[in-house]
Amino acid sequence: MKSKRFKVLERPDSRPQWLAALRRLKTRFGACGLKLSTEDAAMSLEQIDYWNRLCAGAVPVTVKIGGPNARGDIKRLLALKIDALVAPMVESVYGLENYIDAIRDYTTPLQFAALGKHINIETRTAVEQLDAILASPPAEYLDEVTIGCSDLCKSMKHSLRDASLLACVRDCAAKIKAKGIKVSVGGGISPRDIDARLGDILPDKFNTRLVTFAVRPGQSYRDVVGEALELEMSMLAIDREKGFISVEEEKFRTRELGKRLHPKH
Repeated sequence: MKSKRFKVLERPDSRPQWLAALRRLKTRFGACGLKLSTEDAAMSLEQIDYWNRLCAGAVPVTVKIGGPNARGDIKRLLALKIDALVAPMVESVYGLENYIDAIRDYTTPLQFAALGKHINIETRTAVEQLDAILASPPAEYLDEVTIGCSDLCKSMKHSLRDASLLACVRDCAAKIKAKGIKVSVGGGISPRDIDARLGDILPDKFNTRLVTFAVRPGQSYRDVVGEALELEMSMLAIDREKGFISVEEEKFRTRELGKRLHPKH
């Protein structure tokens, strides 16, 4: 069921309406960023540049790069003045060192300090190496760590609702926060289980595929996640109209988002 308050879907190509919907999520529910990706979403630089310009003055834009040492991504995204970068699949101290060194190679000291530096923990190996990663010298430069629950559950051969997976995520979140680093959770976020997940893990932030929220104590996010997923559907329509994705990709990804909005079980 569509949110009655979410009118942007009626005209997905309307820039003012789309921005108004994003600003509503920011003002009323703590939306604090748009998260794009050259990795899993395979976004082009032109596409990222479009959304980065569109969101200027609204929310910061974070981009997930192709890997910890994706220097081409880092160099080109820095030229677009992206607010923060995320390295996926960081599974070792060496992976973190590569990521931080790559950023340092393409920035001045002032640029390095200003750029948000995030990583994803999303595999069994990363969980096993988390203590070493957090204790390593380059960890002092990290602003945020996201626990990617979807990839983690696949790596651990568990379901998203498995008690042992949730215990693992809760333990990882506590370790990250103890180091003074912001922790976010993402992956498989749906309206149905978001409040229970946040209450169990107690992260600083959470993100749907594209929208990041700062967690506010006592806030229910069931309807909020629904609105965020609808916003993402409208983004797909805009991407298709701009020629960034095909009609087939829009349909497929819209169906996947629809499954989160209206789960069968």
